[in-house]
Formats: sequence, C-alpha cells, structure tokens
Amino acid sequence: MNIRVISILCPKCGAGVRFHEEDRIIKCLHCGMDFIPVHSDGVERYYFEPRVDNFQTKLKNFLKNKGFKKTNYNIVDVDNFFIPVWKGASQVTGWVSGLSPIKTIVYTEMVTGPNGRQIPVKRKRKKGGIPLKKLIKIEKEILYNAVKFPDIRWRIEEVNKDEYSTSVKVYNEEEMTKWGKILTPDVSPQIEKKDVKTRFIQSSIALYIDYEPFRHRLKVIGQRVFLYYFPVTLLKVKLHNQLIFLTVNRLSGKVTSNTLVRKESVPKRKMTLSLDTILIFLSSFIATSLIHTNNSITSQIGIIIPLVTILYIWLKR
Repeated sequence: MNIRVISILCPKCGAGVRFHEEDRIIKCLHCGMDFIPVHSDGVERYYFEPRVDNFQTKLKNFLKNKGFKKTNYNIVDVDNFFIPVWKGASQVTGWVSGLSPIKTIVYTEMVTGPNGRQIPVKRKRKKGGIPLKKLIKIEKEILYNAVKFPDIRWRIEEVNKDEYSTSVKVYNEEEMTKWGKILTPDVSPQIEKKDVKTRFIQSSIALYIDYEPFRHRLKVIGQRVFLYYFPVTLLKVKLHNQLIFLTVNRLSGKVTSNTLVRKESVPKRKMTLSLDTILIFLSSFIATSLIHTNNSITSQIGIIIPLVTILYIWLKR
C-alpha cells in the first residue's frame, strides 16, 4: 500500500520539504511545520519493532510462576504476527440534556418515642430528576483490536508510552514481513472510520446513559484514525500431554494464555506421600503383631494386610 504526503510544499511558508520514507513526521526545515505520512484511505499506519528477543525466557518464567518446570513442557510451534489495533483521536463537542435518574434512598432517622427515648426509624426518599443541560468539549483517544486474536488486549498507555516511542516506525510491509506475518483488519478502513466516530460519541455520553429522557447533539471534530501493528509471538506448547496456546507480547514481554494454567499442588503431593508412609508403617506394625501369634488364621491375615495396602496405594496413584 502506497504512502502519500499531505503536501510537498509547506502550506505555511511555501518552502520545499525534505523527507525519508521511514520518517514518522516530516518537518519543514524553513519554518518548522510538521507533516504526517497518510495512506490513500486516510488512515495513518505505524508499527512497533519487536523489543523482546528472549521470548523463551519469558515463557519459562511464566510457567515457572505457575508451578511448572522446564521438563514439564515442550514448544511445538512458533509463529510471529503483527496484530493491527485501531486508534482514534478526536475532539467531541456539543450539548447533552436530560433528567438525572430517580433513585429511592433508604435512610435512618432518630425520633422521640412515647416514653421519651430516641428510636431509629427507617424512611425513604427519592433523589434525582434534576434537569441537565451541559456543554461538552473533550479530547478523546480510543483504542481497540482490529482483529480477533487470543488473549491480546492493548491500552492507550502502551501506544503512548515514552519508552516505546523509539520502536515506532512508519508502516513498511517489506520490512515487517521479514519478521512475521501481517494480519489484515477484520473491517475495511472506510467502514471503520465511520465506526470510530460512533465510538467517540458513545464513550462521551457513557456517564449519562441512565438519564431519561436523554438527548444530545454532539459532533466529532478533527478526527484522526490510526492503525498500529504490534509484534506478537504465538506459541503452541505441549504441557503434560495437553496442547495449549500462549502469546508473547514482543513489545512488553507479557505472556498470556488462552487456557487456564493451574499451579501444581506441591504441598498436597508431599502430604499424600506422608499419609502413604504412615499407612504402610501401620499396616506393617499390625501385620507383624498378627504373624507372631500362635493362631494360623491371624498369621495369614497379617500376611495379606501389607499386600492389600501396597495394592491400594498403587491403584490410587
């Protein structure tokens, strides 16, 4: 997909600008005005270069915290992906009006009884129904996944994090495919740009959702739509004869799993071993006592008891 520049000549001073394809922001050397590379569909595209190289160590630490050792699992398959995430930035302005929701509040009031004592009495009163007419003017940023991918959630803080700013590059399909596969958004940019506008308005009126009747006249100004591509490694891991999928965020190093990985109950195993030892000791003691009796029947029972105990422990395991 080709990248175009908003203007080759600076609209402020008319001077020419110098830029390179990998530049995220193009700057006029004469007056300092900035330009942004935008695709033909009006969406600004960037990608994050992978920062975490030792994903095996991240996986090892993740499973170790869950109680698993290196000998308990085996990596079957590894795939690298660039996951697209929509980001919208805009200003929402306009009016909202309505009546605040009416709620019944129960409270306790102390009253004087017939005998002159103070007694608590529960009372009810209604609160709300206050007319609202408010001017809204807010700057908003929203972020949400462009594809369905296991256990991946992104936050605005990650996109805007200063330590990741050096990893942001202008979308370059040739460079990106050298590292991994590029996933295509589920919805086309033309449709998504309209949906972003709806999301802006819905998030702006979320605080007033209970107002009745509620009216608003909001508009979105200066909307910008971005596609950020995050590096993710998908791992297929064989864990105790069970295949599970784990994802490693190659930007932050966070590991997530689509399957609940339970900790091995080491204390319980130790307790089981202790109980088995006690059971064997008791059965041996009883068997010895019975064998040394003069009765042949009790001697035979004494021989059978240890055998039954060992068989029980073996079947239980």
